Amino acid sequence: MVKVRRALGVWFARSTGQRAGMFMVLLFGFASRALALDPSKPASSYLRRVFTIEDGLPTNTVNVVLQTRNGFLWIGGPNALTRFDGRHCQVVEFPPQTVTHGIGHALAEAPDGALWAGTQEGLLRIPSTVLDQFGPMTSRIYHVGPGLADAVLALHFSRDGVLWVGTAQGLYRFENGGFSPVLPKTSISRIEESSNGHLLVITSSGFVELDHGKAVPHPDLAARLGVPADKIYHVIDDSRGVRWYCTAAGVARETNGSIEPIQPYKYKTTPEAFRAYEDVQGNVWVSLGTGLFRATVAGLEPVPDTNARSVTADMDGSLWLGTNGQGLVRLKDRSARVFTKADGLPSNSIPTVLRTSDGKLWVGSNCGGLSLLDGDRFRTFSEKDGLANSCVFALAEDGNKDLWVGTYGGGAFRFHDGHFTQFAKPQGLPHQNVKSIVAARDGSIWLATAFGLARIQNGQIRTYTIADGLSGNEVANVYEDRTGAIWAGTAKGLDYLENDRFAALSQVPGVQIYCVLGEDSSGQLYVWAPPKGVFRREGLRMTKVFLDANGMLSSRGDLWFCGNGVYRAGEAALRQPDPDSEAPQDYTYFGPANGLTSAGCGSGDPNLALTDDGKLWVATNNGLAVMDIPRLPHDNRKPTIFMEPVTIGRAVQPPGRELILPPGSNHVELRFDVVELASPERTHLQYRLDGVDPEWLDADWTTRSATYNSIPIGAHKFHVRACNGQGIWDRVGIVYRITQQPYFYQTDLFHFAAVAGALLLLAGAYRLRLLQMAAQMNLRLDERVAERTRLARELHDTLLQTIQASQMIAADTINDAETPEVIAGLEKLSKWLTQAMQEARASLLSLRVSTAETNDLSAALNRAGEECAAVHPIRFSLVVEGATKEMHPVARDEVYRIGYEAIRNACTHSGGNGVEVTLSYARDLELRIRDDGKGIDQEIVGKGRPGHFGLAGMQERATRIGGKLSIRSSSSAGTEVELIVPGQIVYRRKRSLRFWKP
Repeated sequence: MVKVRRALGVWFARSTGQRAGMFMVLLFGFASRALALDPSKPASSYLRRVFTIEDGLPTNTVNVVLQTRNGFLWIGGPNALTRFDGRHCQVVEFPPQTVTHGIGHALAEAPDGALWAGTQEGLLRIPSTVLDQFGPMTSRIYHVGPGLADAVLALHFSRDGVLWVGTAQGLYRFENGGFSPVLPKTSISRIEESSNGHLLVITSSGFVELDHGKAVPHPDLAARLGVPADKIYHVIDDSRGVRWYCTAAGVARETNGSIEPIQPYKYKTTPEAFRAYEDVQGNVWVSLGTGLFRATVAGLEPVPDTNARSVTADMDGSLWLGTNGQGLVRLKDRSARVFTKADGLPSNSIPTVLRTSDGKLWVGSNCGGLSLLDGDRFRTFSEKDGLANSCVFALAEDGNKDLWVGTYGGGAFRFHDGHFTQFAKPQGLPHQNVKSIVAARDGSIWLATAFGLARIQNGQIRTYTIADGLSGNEVANVYEDRTGAIWAGTAKGLDYLENDRFAALSQVPGVQIYCVLGEDSSGQLYVWAPPKGVFRREGLRMTKVFLDANGMLSSRGDLWFCGNGVYRAGEAALRQPDPDSEAPQDYTYFGPANGLTSAGCGSGDPNLALTDDGKLWVATNNGLAVMDIPRLPHDNRKPTIFMEPVTIGRAVQPPGRELILPPGSNHVELRFDVVELASPERTHLQYRLDGVDPEWLDADWTTRSATYNSIPIGAHKFHVRACNGQGIWDRVGIVYRITQQPYFYQTDLFHFAAVAGALLLLAGAYRLRLLQMAAQMNLRLDERVAERTRLARELHDTLLQTIQASQMIAADTINDAETPEVIAGLEKLSKWLTQAMQEARASLLSLRVSTAETNDLSAALNRAGEECAAVHPIRFSLVVEGATKEMHPVARDEVYRIGYEAIRNACTHSGGNGVEVTLSYARDLELRIRDDGKGIDQEIVGKGRPGHFGLAGMQERATRIGGKLSIRSSSSAGTEVELIVPGQIVYRRKRSLRFWKP
């Protein structure tokens, strides 16, 4: 914490931008402090992973390593800069005009997040906005000076935000875009900063300490270190105020002015020390010519098979080493230490482990006996000590502090005062295999066997079976909850004891066996029901809450599960279902990558134990594992998700900030990943494309990609979410915008034009059809007019002449008649002939012209109605809607004939009190005749009255003029006759004036 306090001491003296950069540094420091390498563990115990050319590095020589705040690791080689996300190496590309010769000798991150890189030809700045991008990175080159002054060898941002640049020709201060020389004409290889803000600079002439640009004298330092001045290679101050010197004689440290060489230390006879580094845990690492060492009170502790030319720690506390030809090395703390036969255990197969009330740890081995942990060694009890069967699968402690041991094949044993007492078939136990033991609060001992559940109480053994309510006789385990209730898990269900009889809880379909795991801090009961997973009891039902696990333990708000590895999940997260049913579950997994030599947990009961020092003990199939819970990482940082190059068809391109797909793209592959250096194997990703994927999809571990053969036209959002190395999910993730461009014929404009064109075509076709019908009607009307004119002429020349001649003869005969009777008859005949002649003249006139002498159809219909009302006791009314339009004469006559017939029928046959006629001059001509009479029989409406042609004639007339005639009738509402004639047919069109001739 000394280092942090000193950093805080200068906090308020900085500018806003500088404070922001320092805040990120402090934040990373706090995040790492809980995760760093444990100094109490031997250096040889750290997990070691080597990354080489086979893993994507451009070269196995690594000069410098740096992690930026976005999580990426930047690796500087002889002539390349590489970005590493924990799984993949990506050689950084720059635009062609960017000078990158000799890049990779010095790296530094600025307070604003930009990455600075030293090259042989200047200083390169890469903005923070492009550090997560693919393709050529936008950058800017700064030239320090001519010749060797432009060869950058060292970089350092001091606490005040100033960039110090060490070159082959001097030390420079970079501010406001310019360089100021501080130590000219000397090569600078290292720049560090002391606890008081001084610069610790290694030059070609030796070590120089600068206080605001002024040298702090150390006249006899080289002599005190026993080396020439130019053989001091590196100087740092650690967080405790100790100064470390790496020299050609080895490494030495200075405390309160006293220099202490760390043995072996002698110029020219011991390995040279080139570099020192302090991690956030206070470990000081020293790179010697013979390898990497950790400085301890006792001296230098070697890290096996590891050389390092650069050392740095990441946010998670892992140590990254750049080597000369061996690649990139990661040292990571083990989450678990495993005890095996080499540590004194009788067997590596450990089914069960138990912590007793006196703090002792007991371990059951598969046919190895019962072991007691004594420090770092084990004392084992077996057949020679009275344990007749050494295959131990169950452990329990009763109220008398006696230990109960369940075995496979030998029944149960009570261990009291160093002696074992056996309970087996001869004593009344139903079976020799004891899988689980509970020492109940009432003093009884419950034992789960293959032939029932046995209870030992007051020296008596009673066995509960299906006759006592158990779901099955094969009992997997027995458990007593905090209320004192006894639970039994069988192969057929989960049962609880009530009034000395077992009752069944609701079962889960498809479950092979039931096993009570335990309770959380609130008393919720958890049950393992393979292969379905872990369920929580909620009343009389069970709700699935977790993966498959055969052991559970509650500690400080977390639940620890043991199954295919060890899992940690928050109790609150498991008790409160996520409102997003698709959201993944937060949990941390510990497996072989964390130091466990076996992912499979022991099958005994219990297989997890927690000791007073906060250590979690796990029985596994390959030893007894221990995990120091307080030192385990508990990281809630959001993972850094990024898009990788995308493939469109066969072309690969950088992803950019969004993706615009050209028309016709039928194969799109989207690749993405997450930055995780410490535990990339724990990360998981899910993706979903709006409008395409109905739900979140799991990304394949190896490819981390999504492939689409057809993306709909328009804008879409591609969502990616991930969990970090601790299994904590960022449920929001990132959004990558994708736009699929259409062909012209797929655009809305084209669709609108197509629809409009289709509508116009339909309208044109409809209009053309109406014109054709009107032309046909006009042709028929002209033919009918000509025919009627011919008939009128012939009738005039024949029938009318005959009637007229007959009337004249009748009139002449009256004068010659002798009797009154003859005279009266001749007068009546003359009168009839005169009337017939008048009617014939009227008929002839109607054949030549329309019924209505003018174009007023309403007047004609009104006269017809008045004539009807004059003869029959019925009311008549006429309503005209719209302005009167000129009509074709013959069509108008047909309309009148239909109307006249309907009016006459209403007057003659309806027996009603009134007739209403409505004539509407709308777009189409509409005529409706309604009466309130008795109606017309439906059969007559459909077929007509036999021997009568009124209705049939009306339909024929309507058809001839292209109209639609409807007759609706009922006994309660009378009859309604409706005629609709298209306006294109019945109306005369006004001719437009032509101002040009074709």
